[in-house]
Amino acid sequence: MQQTLVWKPWINPGVENLRLKQDDSGIHASSHLMQSVQGHSIAATYVLNCDPRWRFRHLWLKVDNLGQKSLTLDRDIRGRWYHNGELRHDLLDCQHVMLSASPFTHTPALQRCALETGQSDQVQVAYIDMLTLKVEARTQRYLCLRQHAEQTLYRCESAGNKPRELTVDRNALLMKASDQYLRMSSRTLELNRWV
Repeated sequence: MQQTLVWKPWINPGVENLRLKQDDSGIHASSHLMQSVQGHSIAATYVLNCDPRWRFRHLWLKVDNLGQKSLTLDRDIRGRWYHNGELRHDLLDCQHVMLSASPFTHTPALQRCALETGQSDQVQVAYIDMLTLKVEARTQRYLCLRQHAEQTLYRCESAGNKPRELTVDRNALLMKASDQYLRMSSRTLELNRWV
């Protein structure tokens, strides 16, 4: 299955256009985004790969903000994290990656949590500030507030940030994040099958 998703920031100018592909080898996302972040204009491209069970495996990120910077982040099957090829012991407890300016990176965590109404889960994430490309371990908590057939409402809490409500579709893809992001479109691409 392949999907194309487009989000825009709630207040600031910008857009993210993401192509998502799921197959037997795993989940593959490639994205281009432009945003105004804390008064800085950034353009970024990233490729994020997870295994078929939404466990993070690889990220390549390039950001242009008064000059280009890039990084790679990898997690092996033993849970060891490598930042630009260097082992990062401080990320050992992390399960996912969270990009400061991308709504998509909530999806792998929510897919893995699989929460029912009233349940919550706390996850460690490798948080990447897209202005500085600083990578640090952070704790994030998700609480499932309400579930319907086509969408679910979560509260997301992380240290230093005000709680946000996330509305996601049945595939845990963000539809709306309170005062942060709004999904503009979602298309599923299907191959023609000739019989």
